[in-house]
Amino acid sequence: MIENNNRIFKVNELPYIELKYSTTFFECPQKHYHNMICLLGLKKGSAKFIINENEVILKKQRLVVINPNEVHYSILDKENEDYYVIYMDRDWYKALQDQIFENEDIIVLPNIIDDLNVNRDFFRLFDFLCKNNDVIEKEMKLLDFLKTIFNLSVDEKKFLKINETTKIAKDFKEYIEENISSKLTLTSISKELNVSAFHIIRVCNQDFGLSANAYIVNKRVHRARKLISQGLDISQAAVEVGFYDQSHLTNVFKKVFAMTPKAYQNDILRSTQRKEIE
Repeated sequence: MIENNNRIFKVNELPYIELKYSTTFFECPQKHYHNMICLLGLKKGSAKFIINENEVILKKQRLVVINPNEVHYSILDKENEDYYVIYMDRDWYKALQDQIFENEDIIVLPNIIDDLNVNRDFFRLFDFLCKNNDVIEKEMKLLDFLKTIFNLSVDEKKFLKINETTKIAKDFKEYIEENISSKLTLTSISKELNVSAFHIIRVCNQDFGLSANAYIVNKRVHRARKLISQGLDISQAAVEVGFYDQSHLTNVFKKVFAMTPKAYQNDILRSTQRKEIE
């Protein structure tokens, strides 16, 4: 049993997955999306998610799936206990699906999976991944679990076309990624892209489901998270991705990941020291 509240665990040999456990669910009130697929489980109570403007309730005996790039936020619904998340890297997950279904796009999973066996196996998988078991056995159990979900839930006609955006959206995305540490403004971005600020605002809402500012902040906080996981000092990470200071990063980080950058950093350090969560 994991007793520490709101813990992150990295499986060093499997860099494409990350685990999160909380004794209770903490809401993430800021709209955001992840370049990951997220599998969520809760053993008691319920929590509310808004995924692509649709209400989804996480509760006992239900698995909630957040597909890559699905805009979402969460709200504390009722008292709850034992919240589990398995994060999987989008590129690894996409390559796995491509091997199985021979399709270059990501096949969308339903946001709700109501299956008692899948729910039970999710918690068993989480515990197995946390412990010092053989890495190949971990991989096999993860792949077996995903195969079960695919067989139950995959609608091969519904695809997540991540790269299917307008040219302006692609140009905007590339410019933000290349200039993430700069003090960006709509005026400067529109000048560089040779389009109006109003057009950028409209394109961001249509293509990304977020305002221009929310998109930039989302990119920054995820980049900071990656840098922190790679060992960069928090204050340096904040500056590197364009936040005003560490306090600004911490405020956003808590709203998106429901924990502070320092707590995240500490858990990553524990993982690199190969300490088992018990």
